[in-house]
Amino acid sequence: MPTTPDPAPCDRDEHLFECRSCGKRLCSSDAPPSCPDCDGVLQNLSQPRPQ
Repeated sequence: MPTTPDPAPCDRDEHLFECRSCGKRLCSSDAPPSCPDCDGVLQNLSQPRPQ
C-alpha cells in the first residue's frame, strides 16, 4: 500500500493537522472543518496536548 508523503515541516504561519479516521496529514494556516479525503475529524498536531 503506497503511503502519502508527510507535509511536515509546515510553513511558519501554518499548522499540521492529522485526520483521526484515515491518517491523512495536511498543513493549513486556518483550521479546516474536516478532512478533505474522508470528512473525518482533524487533530491539530502543532499544538501541545493538554496535561
